[in-house]
Amino acid sequence: MKSNEQEQLFLDEVYRKARLLEYDKLEARKVLHNRKILARRKAVALSGITLFTAVFALMIRVGQINQGLCVALSLLLIAAGLLIERLELSWSPENDA
Repeated sequence: MKSNEQEQLFLDEVYRKARLLEYDKLEARKVLHNRKILARRKAVALSGITLFTAVFALMIRVGQINQGLCVALSLLLIAAGLLIERLELSWSPENDA
């Protein structure tokens, strides 16, 4: 009878380790997926800000924007950057815990 109990304990331990390894594999997939999402978000935010800045720099170069409007647009760009930063902090998974 003891051998059956030992075998059952051994099998229970093997199944426990298998479940633990499966859980680790699922968590690794989630981490990879989240990294891809964060990288995509950063790329979109950076490209949007870069495009916005390039368009207005070109308009300034051509002479379509005067100095007062340039200051207003700079403040708007700063506000957009702060808003993006605030949104990224609110999307943080650390806040969900």
